[in-house]
Amino acid sequence: FGSRRSGLWFVCAASTTMHVLARAISAGLLLGAAGAPGRCLLRGAAGERGVSGAAVDCKIAAPGKRLVMLTSSGLGTYGPDDTVVPNHNLTAAFRELVLRLPDEAWGAAGAGKKQLARTKDFASLAPKDFREPDLYGELDVVIIEDMCFLKESFWNEDDGHFDVASGVGLNYKLANMTTDVSVVRPFLGKGYLDGGWCVNWAADRPGYLGGLGFDPEKVRHLSLWDVLAPEDFKTSIFEREAGGVRLIQKATSQNKASSKNVQRDAARQVLTSADVIIVNGGNTDFGSFILQQFAPDLMAPVWRRVAEGSVIFLGDSAGSILGSADIGLTFESGPVLLGVLMNGETRGLGLTGKCAVRPHDKGDIWDLTSAVYGALKGLSVVRVSDGSALRCIGAECRIVGVTGPPGASVFSGPEDPRLQRLSRAFVPPPI
Repeated sequence: FGSRRSGLWFVCAASTTMHVLARAISAGLLLGAAGAPGRCLLRGAAGERGVSGAAVDCKIAAPGKRLVMLTSSGLGTYGPDDTVVPNHNLTAAFRELVLRLPDEAWGAAGAGKKQLARTKDFASLAPKDFREPDLYGELDVVIIEDMCFLKESFWNEDDGHFDVASGVGLNYKLANMTTDVSVVRPFLGKGYLDGGWCVNWAADRPGYLGGLGFDPEKVRHLSLWDVLAPEDFKTSIFEREAGGVRLIQKATSQNKASSKNVQRDAARQVLTSADVIIVNGGNTDFGSFILQQFAPDLMAPVWRRVAEGSVIFLGDSAGSILGSADIGLTFESGPVLLGVLMNGETRGLGLTGKCAVRPHDKGDIWDLTSAVYGALKGLSVVRVSDGSALRCIGAECRIVGVTGPPGASVFSGPEDPRLQRLSRAFVPPPI
């Protein structure tokens, strides 16, 4: 079925009863997306299958061949039982990134595998939730789990989300953490750690890597803080006491935060082998500290490879915030990590140029906040709902997944006099 007005057409699995309406949206510095989950596959009028929504000008200065996808809720949306409902538009958008990897990612047979994959009809892939071991099985994946390190459910076996019933939750055992749980135990159940739970991207379920056909032996969980940080630093981070956090910041700035050279070399080798880098959700401020200040020497080559198109960057939730231009649009982390550990620095990885991402958009508080923040910082704030993502191939960025109109924005765009007036109110007057 389709819509002449939107210019978008859908191919759906036979079993689905959901109807999804998608249309492009754009509002200057403020972009949003809202829609219902579903397994319908959208086919654009221009012929690129699996892509929906608005093109976004992220003003990427040196586009290269970058392959970036910043999701709100992975490759689908979450149901009441914590299972993911796969979104075939998101899966198809990710699949297109995979097909743009260099042939060498598959070895000598790479060109043939990609050519064969491009001949497959999406209507035949959708009922199988895009499971393609022949396409995905030889690729190496590294899931960076540092954002999860401060979550209660990651460490506390008495937490209801330590073992998510649907099998898609992540804990320290599944992530193969080397940190002794005795270091964490004094802080469990006392309100020190973050709430919520992390997703196990390696799960063998539709919408996750195992469900797509990735080889579990080639999917690695990695926390740089886990393998490189001294035990006393880990204790200070769990405490979130300003004095201890300040010592970590000072040691990091002096390149004295870790002397574990063997572990550092091993982490470098794992990262170098990756064809896909996933940055999981969790604590944005802590993740920014790890990837930009604690271990920048390990991550700088990764960002270069992303820009060159030889590795895919896939962000999830807070990992998407970090992958974008700025990490300021979140308040879940509290003030200590940003104010002390990060010295107030909100710069993101900048993989999407001048676009900052706010995931889990529902058109409520983030409308006003995003509009003012974007105007003050000169950024395009892309509000991404669950089931949607911002995808960039080179300099071309667009919303993919289940998309719809922005969530009840009160502003017409960056030139709206009301937004301009409100923005000026946040700027201190000249002395």
